Amino acid sequence: MQHISDSPTRLSQPYNNVVSFHFHRNLEIQRLHDISNSIRNSYIWVVFALGFPGNIFSVITILTMQNVTPATFFISVLALCDGCALTVKLIGHQLLTHEVYFGHVGCKFLFFPVFLSMLANWILVMICAERFVSVCFPLQKSIIFTKKRSYACALALTLILLVLTGGLYGVMRGADDSGLNCGTLDEYYSFWINGWYWINMLVVLFIPFVSIVVLTGLFIRGLFQARRQRRRVLLNGRDKQENNVRLVAEVERMERTITVMLILAAVVFLVLSLPSCIYIVAVPRSMDPLTRARWKVFDKIQYVLIDSTHAVNFFLYFLSLKRFRNQFFYILTCKRRSRRRRISRNNDTNNSLDTTKYTLNKSDENVSHL
Repeated sequence: MQHISDSPTRLSQPYNNVVSFHFHRNLEIQRLHDISNSIRNSYIWVVFALGFPGNIFSVITILTMQNVTPATFFISVLALCDGCALTVKLIGHQLLTHEVYFGHVGCKFLFFPVFLSMLANWILVMICAERFVSVCFPLQKSIIFTKKRSYACALALTLILLVLTGGLYGVMRGADDSGLNCGTLDEYYSFWINGWYWINMLVVLFIPFVSIVVLTGLFIRGLFQARRQRRRVLLNGRDKQENNVRLVAEVERMERTITVMLILAAVVFLVLSLPSCIYIVAVPRSMDPLTRARWKVFDKIQYVLIDSTHAVNFFLYFLSLKRFRNQFFYILTCKRRSRRRRISRNNDTNNSLDTTKYTLNKSDENVSHL
């Protein structure tokens, strides 16, 4: 009898282990889904609160620092694109969260977040290209990157990306019968999954990513070469040794500032974009529920990071550029700025500029485009 009474207990033990395993597994899946939903519902507000005012301040500060140059123009356009991208993403997030009626027309206009993200990333590529040409081809820079060509380049880039994204969304996207959910029309579904998905990733992420890596590397290499050549030229001749040393030191100080800003912006973009590249390449097609829930959390994290690229530039400029900080504080304290301008105007009237100082100031204008 003892043997018979113990038998059910021994037979039910594996069953209890299986039940316990699936119970804890389902709890973990639910916990991961809750984390994903929490990130999705809250992150855009934080990114928008930090990024939108920063981009507005960036545009105002940069455009009031000096006359518009190709570099300041591209940086201002980047800040404008970043601010618009955050605004559009926040609006789209709220419309989807509150299940607002889209209809076919509304679904076709959902290309704006993709378009603005593409444009912002490619403007950053143009900034890296402008810096590369300024350092490696200084004599041709005034021909390659004129104001008109910079404006035309930005306009052409905007139109190309607008036609690409707007055209595809206008033809292929639509709403279901309820008008609340957007999707791809049946006849274009295969291309959307297998073709447009990779085209989108290449244009918005992979090509800008690789371009920024290559241009930043070439920029740093050209910077060191230009520094060695400048030192050989300017530091020859004992009679002008002291003035040339001061001139070289001033030019290199300004170049260090520009270099730090560019490298910092490029590195931050690459770091924030890398998880998206990993997710696109590494995510498996078929997954069990637990693995799918883990990748879903990673998916939300990479969205947070890639959207943060639209919010960090103001803080990078503020940390790396002293002139940007000074101008920003001048804008916040207008009276102090006006008083300093009056003092500076009086000093200019009563005192003449030293020749060496004039030379250094002209060098500052030629080297620093920020």
